[in-house]
Amino acid sequence: MRHVVRKKIIELVKTRPDLPPLPEILLGLQKLMNDPDCEVEDVYRLLKTDPVLSGRIITLANSALFGSGKDTTRNLEDAVVRLGMQQVMDLVYALELPRTFSKSKAFDQVEFWKHSLAVAFISRSLAKKVLTDPEDWEMAFLAGLMHDVGILVLDNVIPEEYYKFLTLKDLSSTDQSLEELEKEHFKIDHSEVGAIFMKKWWAISDKVNSAALSHHDPAPPSDKNIDLDQLVGTANRIANQHGITHPVTTAFEDPPEEGYLDSLKITQEDMDIVIDTTKMGLLAAETVFRGN
Repeated sequence: MRHVVRKKIIELVKTRPDLPPLPEILLGLQKLMNDPDCEVEDVYRLLKTDPVLSGRIITLANSALFGSGKDTTRNLEDAVVRLGMQQVMDLVYALELPRTFSKSKAFDQVEFWKHSLAVAFISRSLAKKVLTDPEDWEMAFLAGLMHDVGILVLDNVIPEEYYKFLTLKDLSSTDQSLEELEKEHFKIDHSEVGAIFMKKWWAISDKVNSAALSHHDPAPPSDKNIDLDQLVGTANRIANQHGITHPVTTAFEDPPEEGYLDSLKITQEDMDIVIDTTKMGLLAAETVFRGN
């Protein structure tokens, strides 16, 4: 029976027409980003067609997550010029994705996205320190933002079963991880479901799918170089360690590996700044998310 559950879930993820497509504004932005002749003005013209989104962009552009501490951005054009196209793309993903999935009755989706945004920001903050491929630097934020999207997919494709799974078990007291419990119950976990969903429905880099699939894999030894998958996994552990967790958690503890600061080439003082900046930025993000 359990194997049938796995097969059914994969089939639903691959065939259900009501799973959300990538929002049109993101598809349009992606097309512009892939155009070598694209200019900042083109991005500005596309974004200003959505006044609500434009206002939210300005709000988050001035937050600790995207602001540089310089003068306050008062209009969309300034925000696009100051942030640059890659950060604008990241910001629009952060604003649009929380609006795509139907609201869950099993958990607080705003808390879910705050955790995802924290992992995204931490991943981006550390990427240039430890990753050598510039494409990985660009993908770090998005890979962090989407690492847990499989939880939302499960909540959408099997809402009743997943609601019962989350609410009938006393998740907060078990020392098993969420993904272990999912595998026991469904023979598949949210990491795999998220990767299958993004590969099938969202035109996103395979690097993002790979990071989602592997973010619960064991951390690398501290003397080894970190790749993007491992960076997102470590950023997830760092966020959880500092209390920035998503609302579907157990008592299982999975702290960053010993010596992780050396692996990340960062001092404790600099890590403290990253965490403080993340928490400050999430205050602004929560205000925007609650207004969705």
